[in-house]
Formats: sequence, structure tokens, C-alpha cells
Amino acid sequence: MDFLVRKSIALNDIPKFILDKIKAICRSTPDQECCGIIFQKNHQLSILECENLSENVKTSFAIDPVCFIEYDVKYVYHSHCLGSSSPSIYDVKCSDELCIPFLIYSLRDDNFYLYENVSV
Repeated sequence: MDFLVRKSIALNDIPKFILDKIKAICRSTPDQECCGIIFQKNHQLSILECENLSENVKTSFAIDPVCFIEYDVKYVYHSHCLGSSSPSIYDVKCSDELCIPFLIYSLRDDNFYLYENVSV
């Protein structure tokens, strides 16, 4: 698959306290994918944990579309319970369609991967 990723530069744009909070949220429910948004308000990034609305929370996630209307969403985050932090084909497609970068945390590997289609 040929997609563009800016892992190091853009990840540095996300404050460490947000990354730490996402790790804590994901580790609190290791048997299901956690998800949420990182949004901007008053020139600061904040996090909103969202309910996973997917029919299969162990292998996928879904966020209420209202979140994308009510917030200035800068990133969507979610966890991968069993696999690496690399984006799935579905992650890439969703991120590209939303034109919002996806921040993925792997519980297995304890690392983040930021998928950002820089051509959008």
C-alpha cells in the first residue's frame, strides 16, 4: 500500500500529556478498541473520549458523527488491541475520507503511529 505518513514531525505537535492520557484510556480496557477525538478549543488541544459504537469493539471502532460537527477535530485516536499501531486499510480509507489524521496506539507494542495523508 502506498500512503504518506508524517510520524515524527506531526506526533511532536501533540502534547505529551494528551498522548499519556490516550495510553491510560486504552490500557484501561485492553480487550476493546478505545476511541476518541483530539480537538482544538481556544488555540489549545483537548481530548474527548468517545463511546465505541462498533458492532465488534474488539477489532474496530466507530464514533458518533455528531462529534465531527460539534468539535474542531484535529485528530481521531483509537487503539489496536492485538496488532501493531500501523493503520489498517479501513483506517486509511476512513482517515482519507474524513480528511482527519488518525492517531493509533498499539497496546501490544506500546507505541503510536500517526497516519496523515499529506496529499489531502
